[in-house]
Amino acid sequence: MANKILLCISSLQTVAAHWRGNSIVRCEVFPNDESGLEAFAEFLKSTGNALAYVAADTVEEDYRFDTLPHATGSDRAALLDRKVRQYYRSTRFVSALSRGRTSDKRRDDRYLFAALTNPGLVDPWLTAIAHHGSPVAGVYLASMLTAALLPKLGITQSRVLIAAPHRSGLRLTFYKGGEFFSSRLTRAIPQDANDAAQMLVTELSNTRMYLSTLNLDSIDEPLSVVFLDRDDTLGAVVEHIAAGGHGLDCTSINRATLEQQLQISPQYLALALETIYLRSMAEMPPAANLAPATITAGHRLLQQKYAIYAATAALGAAGMLWTGYNLWSIHDATQDTADVARRTAAAQLQYKEITRTFPAAPTTSDNLIKAVNLYQQVVKLVRSPQPMMQLVSRAMESSPEIFLQEISWQYGMDRPEATSGTAVAAARTNKPANPTAVPESEGFRQSGILSGEIRPFQGDYRAAIESVNRIAERLARDPAVADVKVTKLPLNVNSELTLSGNTRDAGEQAGVADFKIVLTLKPNV
Repeated sequence: MANKILLCISSLQTVAAHWRGNSIVRCEVFPNDESGLEAFAEFLKSTGNALAYVAADTVEEDYRFDTLPHATGSDRAALLDRKVRQYYRSTRFVSALSRGRTSDKRRDDRYLFAALTNPGLVDPWLTAIAHHGSPVAGVYLASMLTAALLPKLGITQSRVLIAAPHRSGLRLTFYKGGEFFSSRLTRAIPQDANDAAQMLVTELSNTRMYLSTLNLDSIDEPLSVVFLDRDDTLGAVVEHIAAGGHGLDCTSINRATLEQQLQISPQYLALALETIYLRSMAEMPPAANLAPATITAGHRLLQQKYAIYAATAALGAAGMLWTGYNLWSIHDATQDTADVARRTAAAQLQYKEITRTFPAAPTTSDNLIKAVNLYQQVVKLVRSPQPMMQLVSRAMESSPEIFLQEISWQYGMDRPEATSGTAVAAARTNKPANPTAVPESEGFRQSGILSGEIRPFQGDYRAAIESVNRIAERLARDPAVADVKVTKLPLNVNSELTLSGNTRDAGEQAGVADFKIVLTLKPNV
């Protein structure tokens, strides 16, 4: 949100700024009394419903470090709630900031617990903001706002103490490895240089002893102290302290450097050093937010509203994209349809031009279609006797005594029958030789009659009959054959026939052993 109200509240004064866009557009200092609250109410009228960020700069603050068993979800929330109520019972402005996990085997969670122990310092100002109707995003400790200043000011020392002189006192904040560890607010710096130097040495020594008791610093090791000198009055004092030893490496950052590195307007920096905290809070609020849920309810509602707006905008954008895609698809399809119509019209025109040169047709197109269909049906019915001749030839190859006199062939629905003689059944006669034989009713098929005799024939009818049966069996085993019937054998062996004749006739016929075989092929052969 580009429109923000920024406050830094101390026991003596409150520095308020109006942030709009990407910079502070208005900044004022109000006394911490009834008149200041009234003036602040007037100040709020020009800010609209800006989002409020509040920082407290007071001695009534507390920091504790502790480790808790590693937990997640509701278990973690219950542990933190119990620990916070154990440490701070008289204030609702508390926060638990995760600092990672320990390096031992248990891998416990490390936490920094921070609290504003005097809620009465900020309550009147929060009430004024609530009456104005602005939501509160968070309440923070001013000491934690300096963390964002370290990289901007080029402070890279591992153990550094930031000394920031405020009107309410000297703020001393200790960082180790770039992490916040402790802060304390001392009395204000005296105007006299000698008194100021003595006071600073005393307070710095007290701070080192305090850090030593917390096992955060050792008195025997050098400590870097960086003064934020907004009005260029601490240069000589800092040099005096550095020259006196005390194990302190003292430097100061002058006004010009603060203005340039922090991009703060000179008029606002001259007004109060707290303006650098306000700019830092506007750009990147600290993670440790002390405000309870009752105070930030308006902010959460605002976030939900913005989330709904964002979702609606996303859906609207998706709908617009989908609509645009559909319109493009319709336009593309319309273009394709028009192109196909043009090509179809051109092809039809070309067809008409070509057909004009054709000679007159002998009949109508319907008759031509019927003729073509009839031709296709006739082609399907056309068969050649070659397949039957080939399979007969394969069956006769190994029987040289068989002499074929005649092969009759036909293709149709009718089945051939012997033209003379009485049918005599041989072995497997009247049975389809192939179990997959197709009934006659299923359509056209090839069939034929094989007529022949045994040459030479010496009167051995048994051998002649066996030769004929072997030929029939070979034909029946061919996969193209549907049925084989021997309709005439060299000797009729049917037991139902009566014997007749004379020896003279038998003698005349002794030299002939003729036979007939009816052969039917499967359909589609």
